[in-house]
Amino acid sequence: MEKNCHTIDHRVYYNETDQMGRVYHSNYVIWMEKGRTEFIRTKNISYKSLEEKGIFLPVSDIDIKFFKAIEYDMELKIKTILIYIDRIKIKFKYEFYDKEMKVLFGSANTTNIFTNRDGIPKRVNKELIKYIKNN
Repeated sequence: MEKNCHTIDHRVYYNETDQMGRVYHSNYVIWMEKGRTEFIRTKNISYKSLEEKGIFLPVSDIDIKFFKAIEYDMELKIKTILIYIDRIKIKFKYEFYDKEMKVLFGSANTTNIFTNRDGIPKRVNKELIKYIKNN
């Protein structure tokens, strides 16, 4: 697997759907958070450890494209790809596939800004950036 990409499995639960049995759009944002968190974990870093060091990653920009409806009880693959990282921000792309990764249901992007606990942007050290890019 590519080092700057990670895929997780997810089964769609009833509470994630609307009256039509299709995934309600806000759940994509939750899945993106899950994908981002697990991507960072593949680098042997946890969000919790970053926060303990005073580094937070709020979303500053998000866009989602829906191509085909996802329905209750479907098994998905959520692919998270690191697009860009520097000392102030990190950008991810997400792709939502069926379990065989043959059907692309949607894609999304986020930009997350490195901040302190108060939400003030902060520069992270170059070693962290290199570590995330190269591990």
